[in-house]
Amino acid sequence: AAADVQREVCDRLAICFQQAGIDLDPEAILDAGCGTGYGAFWLRQRWPRARLALIDFAPGMLVTARAHSAGAALVCADIEALPLIGGGFDLYWSSLAWQWNDPGWCLAEAGRVLKAGGALAVATLGTDNFPELRHAFAAIDEYSHVLTMAPPERLLADCAAGGWKVLIWQRQPVCRHYPDLRTLLRAVKAVGAREVEQRRPTPLSRGAWQAI
Repeated sequence: AAADVQREVCDRLAICFQQAGIDLDPEAILDAGCGTGYGAFWLRQRWPRARLALIDFAPGMLVTARAHSAGAALVCADIEALPLIGGGFDLYWSSLAWQWNDPGWCLAEAGRVLKAGGALAVATLGTDNFPELRHAFAAIDEYSHVLTMAPPERLLADCAAGGWKVLIWQRQPVCRHYPDLRTLLRAVKAVGAREVEQRRPTPLSRGAWQAI
């Protein structure tokens, strides 16, 4: 399924959070970039009495997420500029959403909306995603066809500058195999990953696609 990677990463984030050993009984939880609500379902199961707020930039995702999170507040918004009051949440949760934004801004917003002593749980992408795809496109032109992510060192520096206490920081590979380029691109686009840093002024020719 197209969202298989998202679910696996979210499951890993849940495991990491449990391994951190945080003694947390949150009254309010924010799922930033909730997508289809897969993470929200786990959050609801883990803390059934907590108030849950789901944020996503795509209205369609919120419609889908509603089915997995009865009673949750649904907000269509940018996670870099949350329309929420400060200090309102005990847990900020985000799985595979920060990579489409500026991680520094996301971190700052997380700190703003969390209560003092609140917890942050985030899974995002690193800098070496789709290496085979990058290599294939590099042989065609000079444009970036895959979004470049912020290096983990930058996010660690932002955490240090913001006074965050990092309990667990892990880098884990996630591998998938696809029979051909078309199948890979369909899977990527199906989960909303369409952004690139430099767009070609004209589409690739049929010959270029065949070369890839």
